[in-house]
Amino acid sequence: MYSIARPRATLVLACVLTFAAAATGQTVTVDALIAKVITEPHPQPYTLTADFNSRLTVNLSTGRIPIVAVGTLFESRAANGDPRTRKATITRLDIPLLLRPFSNSMRTILTNLIESEQKPGEFIPTQDIFILEERSDGRYVLGGVRQDIVTEFMTKYNQQVFLKDATARRAFAKWLFAPSQRHQIVRPAPGPYSLQAMVDDTGLVHQVTLWYDWGKVGSRLTFVMVGGRPFWRELIGDGLTDIPGLGRVDGVMVLQVTNHCLNCQPR
Repeated sequence: MYSIARPRATLVLACVLTFAAAATGQTVTVDALIAKVITEPHPQPYTLTADFNSRLTVNLSTGRIPIVAVGTLFESRAANGDPRTRKATITRLDIPLLLRPFSNSMRTILTNLIESEQKPGEFIPTQDIFILEERSDGRYVLGGVRQDIVTEFMTKYNQQVFLKDATARRAFAKWLFAPSQRHQIVRPAPGPYSLQAMVDDTGLVHQVTLWYDWGKVGSRLTFVMVGGRPFWRELIGDGLTDIPGLGRVDGVMVLQVTNHCLNCQPR
């Protein structure tokens, strides 16, 4: 009996070549964009103080519950090239009566959400990244599939000869990322099994979504320029949050940052 493995492998190879051919028409290469995303354009030491207003809406069985936090944000880099750090100080926390018993937990969760940041640069080295869309506003949508998953499927379809070919791997990743194929690539940690990010030609990340086997998390960012550097103006994040006593719930956080002051004393 004639095996179906060869026609399927040939079909997949044809998809790879088609995607690779399409990629050559892009004006900016994916390697150039990746290099800008993972390279800090402003590595100098600095301090920034600002005010924030945050609204976290959690979805419970009893309905949508809003938690509002107001406070100050201190962001800094201690030495040239060091990672930046953030410290959020909540000065007012408004919690509905239903969640008052969880006030301390909510304060900790909100502080962690404000201080943390999804950094695609931490995940990009584990992913085969491709350009999903080149937008007319100078932004690019990048997609990615974890490298071990791409290797698994290339091996499955007898394409081992292309395992070290970056163009073929990206084309394979793009094929696996398609909605009709994506259900096949759900895998547990380490790290997200897939990602999508919107970046501009300077490497600034405006939107990122990370997919895990338990769900997805994402954020959308707008910036304000202070002293020639971009800082958060608004962050909208959605995903799952663990609340002690309530378990894992989904919610949306809207964080607005104002009154930025570069190299000022902490408030």
